[in-house]
Amino acid sequence: MIRLVAVLLTTVFSLAFGWGSAAQAADGRAKATPVDFRGCNFHEGMGMEDLQKVATKFREYTNKNDFDYAAWTLHPEFQAKFEFDFGWLGSWSDSEAYGVSTEHWKLNGRAIYAEFAKVMDCTSTHQLAMSLPINAPKGTPEDGILMFYACNLEDGKSIDDAYAAHLNLGSDMKAMGSLAVSWFFQPALGGVAGVDYYHVVGFYRYADMGATMELYANGGGIASFRKNLGGVSSCNTPTVYDAVSVRARDER
Repeated sequence: MIRLVAVLLTTVFSLAFGWGSAAQAADGRAKATPVDFRGCNFHEGMGMEDLQKVATKFREYTNKNDFDYAAWTLHPEFQAKFEFDFGWLGSWSDSEAYGVSTEHWKLNGRAIYAEFAKVMDCTSTHQLAMSLPINAPKGTPEDGILMFYACNLEDGKSIDDAYAAHLNLGSDMKAMGSLAVSWFFQPALGGVAGVDYYHVVGFYRYADMGATMELYANGGGIASFRKNLGGVSSCNTPTVYDAVSVRARDER
């Protein structure tokens, strides 16, 4: 059974953007957390079995050296243009943990990096976003489906306006019975030109995804979308990925 990692209805990033419960920052607002995405292509002759082997080695490395990191591989299911074979999504509990983790990787991860380099090339696409929870799950999501929506603000509207609108929409969809989890990803480093933010939606099962699609199309979801996001922002048709857990953040 597919459990959950996330549904990127935009591209992988949502960032849940915290992948966790809705923690609060010092000022009382939802806490923003970093999410890192890389687009990867297999070298000739390499494939999923080779990826699984190197992912297992990476998990062992992370368990020994870095306890505040979660990772998934994202495999395109619905995408207008398949620009990479799979994505690698990582998340941390805060930006300080991101910095420590990255520095450790740069200094001590050369051996495992060489293992990765034999299997795939992940240098073509590298982005980091700050994630804010909308309907975020408790704990770290595992296997599942991720939908990424690329969104742009309407004239005169701000990121704060869009986040508030998505919170209201998420509340409406949850009240209708949707089992979706979702996040708001704001590009921070290496952002895509022409994209103000990503709305990322995840499901544990395709059955839950289909039920939410039905609620949206025929159960009042479209009306809620127009009420909350009309005049605030517009979002493209989502990209959908199957997400496979490499490591849970609290794993030892």
